[in-house]
Amino acid sequence: MNEATTKLGPCQVRSKTEQPCPRRAEVEILGVAFCGPCAREQEAYFAIGELIDEEARDFRSEALERMRRVHAGSAVSIPARMHHGPSGVRGAESLALPYS
Repeated sequence: MNEATTKLGPCQVRSKTEQPCPRRAEVEILGVAFCGPCAREQEAYFAIGELIDEEARDFRSEALERMRRVHAGSAVSIPARMHHGPSGVRGAESLALPYS
């Protein structure tokens, strides 16, 4: 065991629970000490988070671009259109749901 590993101490995964990781820390990620297996798992979570964030950012960009194309050149704003209700709605009807 090298000096850097000794200074890190125990793995901090679940450290505040009744079942903390029993292994010694090998690396530090964002200030938190991890053993090898927990570090690999954490890196996988980071990678998934980055992919999801990238997909969400791409989706938002695509949606905004579609909205801009649809509403480009329109003199009536979206809130004004919404004030009159969604297109195709002729009147409000209440729905009665039977009790089961």
